[in-house]
Amino acid sequence: MLECKKVRLYSNNAWLLIFMTGLLIILSACGNIEDASDEMNREHSKSQAEQNSDVINVEVLVESDLDSVVDLKVEIDARKHPQSVYSESVEVPYRERFVIPKDTFIPLTSTHVEAGIQEGASWVSCSILYDGELVVNHKSRGKGAKALCEKNFRLGPG
Repeated sequence: MLECKKVRLYSNNAWLLIFMTGLLIILSACGNIEDASDEMNREHSKSQAEQNSDVINVEVLVESDLDSVVDLKVEIDARKHPQSVYSESVEVPYRERFVIPKDTFIPLTSTHVEAGIQEGASWVSCSILYDGELVVNHKSRGKGAKALCEKNFRLGPG
């Protein structure tokens, strides 16, 4: 009889242990879900704030393995506020930010960047970023190399 009570006691304790372990797992999972949910909400509000912004930030970056590039050409084709930069030679890394107001339908139609390699350099590259997001980049190597980056706005697929 005493032995039967011990088995029953151990069996009750085992069920209690299993129940408590399950409860602990469920509670810790809820905390992780809340953390993931908070992170998703933070990312969503950040992207929504960028979308609600009244401007498009266009950033142009030109780099090379030497200290300058030649024949730099930057053209920002914005409907109301076009901007451009032309230079025979410029020190690298060259980084310039252009602010395009969203005051018209399709305010930015294209961005074009060209840069030639300086004699003695082995490569030249260019990058275009819209609101901090890389949209196009190109790296060119060899004698007479030219980096060319272009981003055009298109309606519809493609």
